[in-house]
Amino acid sequence: MTAPSRAERAGAPSIGPAVPAWSIGALGLVAGVVGSVVVVGASGWLVVAIVLAVAAAVVPRGPFAALLTVQLALAGIDGTELPVLLLTTHLLLATSLLWAWTPLTARVQLRALVPSALRFVALQVGAQAVAFVVVALLGGAGPVGGVWLAVAGTIALLALALGLFVPVLVRAGDDPEG
Repeated sequence: MTAPSRAERAGAPSIGPAVPAWSIGALGLVAGVVGSVVVVGASGWLVVAIVLAVAAAVVPRGPFAALLTVQLALAGIDGTELPVLLLTTHLLLATSLLWAWTPLTARVQLRALVPSALRFVALQVGAQAVAFVVVALLGGAGPVGGVWLAVAGTIALLALALGLFVPVLVRAGDDPEG
């Protein structure tokens, strides 16, 4: 026989399995440090990258996650560790955005993280596929492959934005109350 939780004794509803909010920042920290070790490698820039990763976890509303993402992108532009670079930068930005608006003492219900996790996986599948195609086509191009990957990513983002926002704007223009 188990004792009821404090929430049940106080009449509060059970929220299901939850994790402390700081675990989101810890996931971003791990992604930043591991990605930095793989992409940047052993150099003086690795120290800068780790300091940025720690700062991004400690001050989530600061610019540190974005600065680390830029540093990783510049270090990995030759495309040799491209899958790790894409995964790391995306996970770093996703966790930092979520961590920035979550109260420090909160508990985050795992069920609430499922939609974000599904979006993350869907974007990663698409990004990794585009990266694979671009590297396969321009793999011997060295740093130029990274530039073309950036161009392909920009075009994909513009197409996605147009596909999502143009229909919304068209519907808003048809609003008779507007």
